[in-house]
Amino acid sequence: MIAESQLKVTSHVGRDLLASAASFKNEAAVVWEYVVNSLQYVDTGVSPRVQVRIAAGRKGIIISDNGHGMSAVDLEHFFCMHGENLERLAGRAGRGKFGTGKSAAFGIANTLRVDTVHNSRRNVVSLTREMIESSGGKDIPVNWEVRDKSVDEPSGTVVSILDINLDRVKQASIIEYVERHLQAFRTSAPMVAIDNHVCSYREPETAETFKFEPSPAQRQVLGDVKLTVKVARAPLPQVEQGITVTAGTGNLVAIERAGIESKEFGNYLFGDIDVPALEKNSSPIQPYDPTRSLQLNPQHRVVSVLLGFIGSKLEEVRATLVRKSKEARKTEQARRLAREADKIAEILNEDFRKISERLHEIRAASSRKGAALAQFGARPADTGPDDWVQGIQAPGIIVKPTPKMPDGPVPEPRPPNPNPVTPHVQARGRHDPTGDNAVDPIGGAEGKRRRPQGGFRVEYKNLGKAEERSLTRSLSASTLWVSDTKSRSKTPISRLTTCCMKSDRRSIVSPQRQLPCIASVLHRKYRPPIQL
Repeated sequence: MIAESQLKVTSHVGRDLLASAASFKNEAAVVWEYVVNSLQYVDTGVSPRVQVRIAAGRKGIIISDNGHGMSAVDLEHFFCMHGENLERLAGRAGRGKFGTGKSAAFGIANTLRVDTVHNSRRNVVSLTREMIESSGGKDIPVNWEVRDKSVDEPSGTVVSILDINLDRVKQASIIEYVERHLQAFRTSAPMVAIDNHVCSYREPETAETFKFEPSPAQRQVLGDVKLTVKVARAPLPQVEQGITVTAGTGNLVAIERAGIESKEFGNYLFGDIDVPALEKNSSPIQPYDPTRSLQLNPQHRVVSVLLGFIGSKLEEVRATLVRKSKEARKTEQARRLAREADKIAEILNEDFRKISERLHEIRAASSRKGAALAQFGARPADTGPDDWVQGIQAPGIIVKPTPKMPDGPVPEPRPPNPNPVTPHVQARGRHDPTGDNAVDPIGGAEGKRRRPQGGFRVEYKNLGKAEERSLTRSLSASTLWVSDTKSRSKTPISRLTTCCMKSDRRSIVSPQRQLPCIASVLHRKYRPPIQL
C-alpha cells in the first residue's frame, strides 16, 4: 500500500509539450509567437527589428532579431515547461505567462533550433520531435551545440523552425497575421520583414473617433483605463474589426467584438484598450488561456466588467451611426421623391395644357362668328396688374373698405378679446396719378404676385397602409398624392410609382372619376428611375 505522503502529481513532459504545441495550428500563429518575443525583449532605447525568411521547399522558417538575446541561464528557464519568463517574475508586464515558446514550433514542424547572443556570449541549442517522443517523460535532454562561447557579435536571437510538416507555407497569411497584431506595438516603432515584404500596421481610414472612460464602479475593477472606438470609412474585413485588448504594452490578449459584428455598422468599428488589471487580479480563474485564441474568459471578475464596458460603448457608437444613416437616407429620399414628383406634375400639366388648347379651339370654332379670333386676339394673361395695394411705387388712392351691415336683427356685441391678434392685411387701392397715396401693382407682369395658372401638383405622402397607392381627394382634383408607405406593401418605395402606372392603374384615378386619363398619360410618358 502506498503511503499517503508518497502520492504526488506528476507529468509526462514529452506529452505535455506536444499537447501545448497542438494549440498552434498554422504557420501564422507559430511565427507570431516568436516574432512577438523579439518585439518585446529588446534593450532599452532600441527599436525592434525582426526578419522572417521562409526557406523554399518546406525546409524551414528562420526568425532573427536585434533583441537582447538569452544567456545560458535564460535558456534553461526558456526550456522549463510552463515556467513564467524572468521578465514577468521581475514584475515587468508582458507575455511569457504560460511558457509556450519552446513548444510552438512543434505545432507545424519537427525541429526547433535557437542560436542566441547575449553580452557577447553565444549559445546554440536544438530540440527535435524524435527527442521528445523518445524521452521517458520525466525530462527531455536538449542538444546544446554551443555553450557560452565568446564572440564579437551584437546581441540577438535566431530561431529556426525546420522540417515543416505543412504542404506549403502561406506567406500571405503570415503577413496578414503579423500586420494585424503589430498594432499592440505601434508605440515602439517596430519593423518586421517577411522575406522582402516590410510589414507595418496600416490603420483603416477613420471617419470618427470616440473615447470613453469607465463609470466609478467599473473603474474600481478595471482601473483608470480609456477605451478608444474608431469608425472606419468603409466596412472592415473580419481580421481588422473589434477592440484590441492588451494587458500591458505589447501583451495582446484578446480582440473583442461584443457580438456586434453581425449588426448594422458593426463591421465599421475598431479600437483599443489597455487593461493591466487583467494581470494583477489574484483570482484563481485565468482571464485568458495559453492557446493564443485571443478570447477572454468571461468568468474572470475583471473580464466580466470589461466585456460589459466594451459592449455597451460599441453598441452606443453603433446606434449613433444607425440613427445618422437613417436621417441621411430620409433627407436624401425626400429630395429625390420631390424631384420625381415635379417630373410627374410637369407631364400632367403639359398634357392638360394641350387638351385645354384643343378644347378652346373646338369651343371657339363652334361658337358665333369671330369668337375664336376674339379669344386669341385678347390680351395675354398676366401682362398687366390685376389690382393695387398700399405701397411705394406709384401715386394712387387708398380705398377704405365699407363695413357690411348684417341683414336682420343686430347681434349682441361679444366681450372683447384680452389678447387680440390683428392680421396683417394690405389696404386695397387704385392707381391715380393725382392721388395723395402710394400704391403697388399686384398680379400680371408688373406685380409681385402672379395670377394663378392652374394645373396639377404631385406630392409623395405617407397615407398609411389602408389607403390607395395614388389618389386625389380635393374637389378640384388638382393634387395627386403618391403614397410612400412601406407598411402597405412589400414593394420598395423606388418602385411604387411604377406600380401605380402599370399594374394598378385604377388606383391613380380619383374616387370622383375626375382624372380618368392620368394613368395612361403617365404610363405613356413617364419612366421612373430604377432607384429614386
